[in-house]
Amino acid sequence: MATHWNWLVPFEGRNHSGVERQNFLCSSDNVYVMDNHRAALWCWLQSQDLEAPHSLIHIDRHTDALGSQMKTWLANLPSWDVGIDDYLSARYAGNGGTAPVFRWDNYLSIYLEVFGDNLKKLRFITHNEGDKPKYKGTLVSDLWDVPENLEYWLDKSGGPWIVNIDLDYFFCSGPDDNIIPMFSEVYFDTTFIALKRAMDKGAVAAVTLCLTPDSFTPGWAATEALASRGLGHLGLTWALP
Repeated sequence: MATHWNWLVPFEGRNHSGVERQNFLCSSDNVYVMDNHRAALWCWLQSQDLEAPHSLIHIDRHTDALGSQMKTWLANLPSWDVGIDDYLSARYAGNGGTAPVFRWDNYLSIYLEVFGDNLKKLRFITHNEGDKPKYKGTLVSDLWDVPENLEYWLDKSGGPWIVNIDLDYFFCSGPDDNIIPMFSEVYFDTTFIALKRAMDKGAVAAVTLCLTPDSFTPGWAATEALASRGLGHLGLTWALP
């Protein structure tokens, strides 16, 4: 049976995403799929009380923990109960114009600043690109430990877990600056199968999956196919219109 997806941001086409453009956001129960990661914090708010104890695991090429203008961002936050359109539209004035409060590289640092005191565990698995998270208890794991340990890390006692994945994690730069797969298909499949097991145990509150179809992946076709494959392991069918 086909999975029903709620299109929270209707698909606008295979356009450049960059820092602020959101070309789509859809959800099926507590699983959210998007092209631009800046919508992730809003999704977490829909599926988990962030004022209550919870844990988060971040699997991403980048840390998404930029903190350069934190005071300004915090001063311009919208209410946490707004809809997705108002969340994405939050802006602040500066440099002769306005800029978005939530970007693909700062939504996680904003989350840690506001809700970090409620974390039981925070685990980062990245390529070490970007600012380090300003959270004293951050657990940093090696890339190669994921297939064997992900289900163990997502233990129910540490939950409810937010699982935040960017597909650019699975790619790296190759010869002539080509973007190539960094891991085997077995690595990828094992990661999502382990996630499914944790979900079946009731340990996961929300999954956010970002395509990042721009400069850090081979593009829309490759990331759509990879997202479909990963979501298939979660028991979901998915495709863009």
